[in-house]
Amino acid sequence: MEDNEHEIKRLQELFKGRFTFEEAKSLINLFHGDCLAAANFVIDEEPQRVRDVIGTENETWQVIANDHNVNDLLRQGIFEKQERQFACGPCDNVWWRKVPSRKLVSRCVRCRIRYESVPKQHEWGRAKYQCQNCGNVFTGFGQMGVASSFCYRCGTAYSPFAILPGRRFEGRRSRNVHSCLCHNCFNRADGPIVEATCVHPRSLHRRVVYASQQHYSTGSTVDTFLTQDDLASQASDFEPMLSNIDE
Repeated sequence: MEDNEHEIKRLQELFKGRFTFEEAKSLINLFHGDCLAAANFVIDEEPQRVRDVIGTENETWQVIANDHNVNDLLRQGIFEKQERQFACGPCDNVWWRKVPSRKLVSRCVRCRIRYESVPKQHEWGRAKYQCQNCGNVFTGFGQMGVASSFCYRCGTAYSPFAILPGRRFEGRRSRNVHSCLCHNCFNRADGPIVEATCVHPRSLHRRVVYASQQHYSTGSTVDTFLTQDDLASQASDFEPMLSNIDE
């Protein structure tokens, strides 16, 4: 596989195929594999300097470089990604995926419908807690905003401050058996009943606790800023990478 091939094709994708693979490769190599630096260079530098680097008289990329909307997307972190939780209610399917910050969308592998990410305040799963009473930091199952799990050291109930993506586990596994105040907990603790759902796998009849909203495209991505003539007139060897397509 070509060195930096992933970054080369990301640069091609950003500029919608205005650069050939070899032209994009020259730009990426100039910045030692840093796609963001290469993109900023194309936008900020004089056109002749860019042509000197790519070694051709190609100017079609200026359609993108001169578009303020695209520039804004780049400044907002078009390359930044977040690992987010997704949940398809009809399929009872839950997954985590690293997606671009500008578009927190992923496709359910079962029904092929695209969904928005679960809002951060509703994420659930293996959670991280910090007791404000005794300072103990521990992990367990929980949902954001639900104060149902007890600190194993002092017994104070808290809500988690973060959900750990996927099956990620931090630190040593505890020998403590899960117990919380939620009404459906398989090992419910003594105390006032919390009407929220216990998200421990042994307590759930379904995997989905909070379903994602279906995504409806608004045409707000970079493609929106290009006319059909622009797209039709473009000639390059660009093809999107399979890894850039939502699964």
